[in-house]
Amino acid sequence: MAQDYISEDIQVLEGLDPVRKRPGMYTDLSSPTHLVQEVVDNSVDEALAGFAKNIDVILHSDGLIEVIDDGRGMPVDVHPKFKLTGVELIMTRLHAGGKFDHEIYTYAGGLHGVGVSVVNALSKWLEVIVKRDGFEYRQNYTFGYPNTKLDQISEVGKRNTGTHVAFRPDEKHFEHPKVNLAKLRHVLRAKAILCPGLRMTLTEQNGDVSEQETWEFENGIEGYLQNHTNGDCVPPSPFTHTSQKNGHAVDWALTWDLGEDDLITESYVNLIPTRQGGTHVRGLRGGLT
Repeated sequence: MAQDYISEDIQVLEGLDPVRKRPGMYTDLSSPTHLVQEVVDNSVDEALAGFAKNIDVILHSDGLIEVIDDGRGMPVDVHPKFKLTGVELIMTRLHAGGKFDHEIYTYAGGLHGVGVSVVNALSKWLEVIVKRDGFEYRQNYTFGYPNTKLDQISEVGKRNTGTHVAFRPDEKHFEHPKVNLAKLRHVLRAKAILCPGLRMTLTEQNGDVSEQETWEFENGIEGYLQNHTNGDCVPPSPFTHTSQKNGHAVDWALTWDLGEDDLITESYVNLIPTRQGGTHVRGLRGGLT
């Protein structure tokens, strides 16, 4: 054991090296499920900002995972200070993103800005495709490092926008290499419930065979309660309330089901940091007996 401890012994890990060195500090290592959620959270933030209506998650039998949204698309222009495209900054730098700017995202589920860069760091291969400003762009990464430039690959309609992230998690970091489907379904449905009008789709792709589930609640938690009560309710339509004050906000819905069947026993609470530094809470509670 070394007797001396001097400044020369201090290590400074740069870029995504800290993630690969201590992945447990950044994500749940029981399975890649949380990696999927990190990518989905970016897409949900676009939905919360009013720019995305559809999010598709596709799980392939060979371990490939895809998350596709129809939001604005990651920025593709070059950052004036770092001289990298917005895509590469987001994918390769911790704490890089638009969620620190009060004008870009009012509410954001991934305010710390480490999510998708952690996914990139812990993936053997990742590809990001962006549709923005009438063009389609693509860039590939291996173990977090770009192995291509952000290339313009085609032209698209100006209204055809969005981000498509495909990745293969590096199984050596996880106790179980497969996504926990039950947990992922719960997360995706909760996101759909808490984002009115968002259409969330999960597809399990096994060769030519696919199984698909879709969640969409036009009226959010109110619509969810109305669709899942088992009998007469008091009141017939749920109580709903939205309130904002001093940088905090809360949405809730409540009804009393008089039916004799099993009642709703789920609760969803979405804690969303606001641009003022407070918290936006969206939730419902059922199962009253």
